[in-house]
Amino acid sequence: MRTSKYEHYLLLLRNPSKETISLATRLARSMNISVPIRYGNLAIEVVAPDEKVEALYSQDLFITMVNGAISRDNLQRYSKESKRLIELWNSRHSGRFIKSKQDLTNYGISWGDEHFKPPAPYTKINPGRFKELLDDLLKKQKLKTRIEKDLIRKFDAYIERNAKTKELIHHLKNLKYYLPRKYLVAIIELPWPLILQVVDTVTAADEFSCWKMSGSVTVGIVFVESSVSGGPKFSDNERNDIYNEIIDGLSYLTDEHPTNNLTWTTDTQFARINVANDQTVNEEAPFDAIEPHWRDPGMAKVNYNGNTYTGDWDGVFAYREDMRLQNQSDYAFVIFVTPYRNNWHAYAGGGRIVLAKHNNWGGWGRNTLDVITSHETSHLFGSDDEYTGSGSPCTDCETLSGCDLIPNGNCGSCAAPHQSCIMAENQHRICQYTRGQIGWSDIFVELFTDTDKWSGTNDDVWLDIGDRVYTLDTKDHDDRERGNREGYAIWDKDIQRSDIKRILIRKSKEGSAGGWKLKRVRVFFQGEMLCDESPHVWLKDDHRWFLACVFDNSIINRLEVQVSTGDVPYAGTDDKVTLTMAARSWNLDVKGHNDFERGNTDTFYLDPGPSFYSSDIYSIRIYKSPDGLAGGWNLKGITINANDLTIFNNQSINRWLEDNHRTWEGFK
Repeated sequence: MRTSKYEHYLLLLRNPSKETISLATRLARSMNISVPIRYGNLAIEVVAPDEKVEALYSQDLFITMVNGAISRDNLQRYSKESKRLIELWNSRHSGRFIKSKQDLTNYGISWGDEHFKPPAPYTKINPGRFKELLDDLLKKQKLKTRIEKDLIRKFDAYIERNAKTKELIHHLKNLKYYLPRKYLVAIIELPWPLILQVVDTVTAADEFSCWKMSGSVTVGIVFVESSVSGGPKFSDNERNDIYNEIIDGLSYLTDEHPTNNLTWTTDTQFARINVANDQTVNEEAPFDAIEPHWRDPGMAKVNYNGNTYTGDWDGVFAYREDMRLQNQSDYAFVIFVTPYRNNWHAYAGGGRIVLAKHNNWGGWGRNTLDVITSHETSHLFGSDDEYTGSGSPCTDCETLSGCDLIPNGNCGSCAAPHQSCIMAENQHRICQYTRGQIGWSDIFVELFTDTDKWSGTNDDVWLDIGDRVYTLDTKDHDDRERGNREGYAIWDKDIQRSDIKRILIRKSKEGSAGGWKLKRVRVFFQGEMLCDESPHVWLKDDHRWFLACVFDNSIINRLEVQVSTGDVPYAGTDDKVTLTMAARSWNLDVKGHNDFERGNTDTFYLDPGPSFYSSDIYSIRIYKSPDGLAGGWNLKGITINANDLTIFNNQSINRWLEDNHRTWEGFK
C-alpha cells in the first residue's frame, strides 16, 4: 500500500476565485510546499511538514485547514460546491475507504496476468478522429473494402513494411484493437501518403505532439451514468470511492515527481443521461461501436463555466481547451468514468482516459483504480506498456517513447532484469525508463554490464559530463549485476546541450566484489542520442573510468603522465610518488608493476576528474614519501599530455628526492 512521507492537507479558500486559487498555489510553492491537487477554484491539497502547512494557513487566504474528515456540524458555513468537495474529501477518510486500501490481494500482479483483463492497448492515434477522417477519404475513394482472411496478419505486415519508425509502427498496429475491420482493409488499400496525412492531422492536437508530466495539468473527471429506471448507476459510496481513487492516482504521480512541480487542477462533472445500456453490441466489438453510446450523450451534458459542448470528439476537445485556458495549464485531458457496458475497463488516448466498471474493473477491483489512473495518465504523457502476457504486451526494448525518445528498456519480454513499475503491474513504483518517457529526465543514461564471470559490481558509479557529476543509482534495486541493462533518469532543469562536454563513466574504488566490466553506455538528451559506445572494458584498480564520448576539448578529458627515472646507481625507488597540479593530486602507481626503476620511463593514465582545464595548470609538483630502505629517488624528467597534446615536458630535471628534500616543483 502506498504511504506518503507527510500528511495530505485540504485548505479551503475563504473567497474562492481564479485569482485567489492561483495566488494560494504560488504562495505554497514559494514556501517549498507540494500542491498535488487544485480543486477548481475552491481549495488546494498540499503535502508538507505540519509547520510549513500551518505557516501557509496563517496567510489568511483560507477558511479551513484539515488533514482528516471535516465535521458535518460545520457544513452550514460552506457553499454548495464546497459541501460536495467536503463530502468527497470525507469519504477518503472514511473507515470503508481506508479498509479498501489495505486490501492488497491483487497488488504486485502483472497487468497481463491471465486471471485478469488487461488495460486496452495504448495508441497515441485517436481512433475516433482517425475513423472520422478515414470516412471522409472513403467517400472520395471508390474502394471495395472487402474483409479478407488473415486480415490482422496482413494489416500488421503492411504497417511494418511502410512505417519508418518503431514508434509509428507500434501505435498504428494498435489501431486494430479499436477500428472495425473494414477500416483495416481501407488502410491497406489506400495510398500510404494519405494514411500518413490522416495520422498527422489526428495527432497534431493530442499527446502525440509531446507532453511532459510537469507543471500544471487540468483534468476533467466526468461521471456518465443513466437516469433511466434500472439503467447503469453508481451508488453514492461507489462514486465517492472512485473519485478518491482517481485523486490518489494523480497525487501519487506528484509525490514521485523529481521536484513535486506537478499540480493537477480538477473539474468534476456528474452527467445523467436518458440512455439505457446497449445490449445489442458485443463487448468484444471495436470501441467505436460501444463507447460513443454513452460517451457522446454524457459529453453533451457537461457544463463548464456556462459553456456546453457537442456530444462528439469536437466537444471533448473544446472542453479540454476551455479547462486549459481557464486554469492557465500546460495540458488538459478528460477522464470518463462510467458503469455502462464497455469494451475494456481502462484505456487512454486522444486526450482522454476511460475508466469503466467492466467486469468489476477488469477483475482488479475498485481499490486498484489509483494505480490504473497513474498507469493510463502516464500513457498520455508518453510512457509505453512494459508487461507481458495477455492483452497487447510489449515485445521490444528499443521502441522509443515520450518527448525525449527514451527506449522501452523495461519491457518484460527483453528487460535485464525486469523491474516493478506502474506500466508493468499493479504496483506503486515508477521505473527509470518510465520516468524518462514521461519527461522526468534531462539526461537519460543506459549502462549495460557485460556477461563475463564476476562482471557485476556493488560499487558506486557516476556520470561525468565535464563540469557536473551525477550519481547513477536506483534505490530499492541492485544495480549493475552481471548481464544487466539499466536506465538512469537524471533531472537537471538548468542544463543546456553545451554543458555536456563529455560522457565519462567513473567507478569508486573496489569493494569486496572487485572490478566491473562495462559492456555498453548510451546517453540521451532531449530526444537525441548523444553517445553510444560498446567498450567491453573492465573498470578496476587504477583504471576505474571510461571516456565514452568527447564534445569539448577545452576541458581535460584524457591525462597521460610519463615519468623518467635517472640511469645512475640507486636511482630507483619503491616509495610512494604523488603528482599535484591545480590543487589536484594523483598517486602514481600501476598495480602489479614495479614503477620508478633505474633508467625506466613509466606511463600513467590518470582520471582527469571534473572541471579540469589546461588553463588551470600553473605548476607541476612531484612529491616522494619519506625514504624507505632503498633511500632516495633520482627524478630525471616528466612529460604531461592532455587530450593527446603535450602541455609540459622537462627531461632535464635530474633531481634527487630524498631526506628532507623530497619535493620538486616546475612551472608550466
